[in-house]
Amino acid sequence: MGTFLKVGPNTRGRDFVVGDVHGHFSQLQRQLDSLAFDTQADRLFCVGDVVDRGAESEAMLAMVDQSSCFSVLGNHEAMMIAGFEDPDSAGLHLSNGGDWFYRLPEPQRQLYAEQARAWPWAIEIDTGGGRVGLVHANVPRGSWGEVTIQLQNMAADWQSGASLTSHAVEYAAQNLLWNRTLVLRLYREFLEVETNKQKIFAHQKASGAREWVAEGAPDQLAPFEIEQIDGVYMGHTYVPVPIQVGRCHFLDTYRGEPGEALSIVCINAPQ
Repeated sequence: MGTFLKVGPNTRGRDFVVGDVHGHFSQLQRQLDSLAFDTQADRLFCVGDVVDRGAESEAMLAMVDQSSCFSVLGNHEAMMIAGFEDPDSAGLHLSNGGDWFYRLPEPQRQLYAEQARAWPWAIEIDTGGGRVGLVHANVPRGSWGEVTIQLQNMAADWQSGASLTSHAVEYAAQNLLWNRTLVLRLYREFLEVETNKQKIFAHQKASGAREWVAEGAPDQLAPFEIEQIDGVYMGHTYVPVPIQVGRCHFLDTYRGEPGEALSIVCINAPQ
């Protein structure tokens, strides 16, 4: 499959993108049912981190077939891979909700690590009205082209079995799976502003799971106007509601707390 996957338009149904599920399969299924999700026509795209923390990581791994349910690699899947391939690094995964993985027999752990290793690190989707990208955490240099370059530079190493600590792989992982440059700017420029806090609260009450669209001066929005793509969907860092700012969409809204919901956004048809 490679580290970068292009997906053509869905001519039969709808395409949805969901934020970090983190092992909450039942919650995801309830919300898909409420959207009348059609498994024969609709497609689901995950922004990574489908495992850990929740009790149903194995169900989520079974769901991701990269055909009707897609996912990019998240930093939690990367920790799972690293924890299997180098037991000395398992502590980081264990301390971040990965204990379920180490209770499994080794053949099962190997199966899941190999499955996640085959996942793309970025996905580009033709929505029929434009192109959108999925990456777990960040878009380096504000350019989708830079995402593709970094993945091209490490693809051969990764596919030949190189570890996450090898130079080109580690560089891409830090930039795409871990980096919080954009979301920290989102907090600083928008979410920590008192008037916006009030707007977000009102938005939650009025519109539920729809995206809140951040408004700002051109210099505030400029870092989020990603080049060479029409939109980018990301997770990795909690936000109180699904948020669009410029061409960026931040969807990590679910921690398993009462009243919270996964962010699920339709990208090719009105909901």
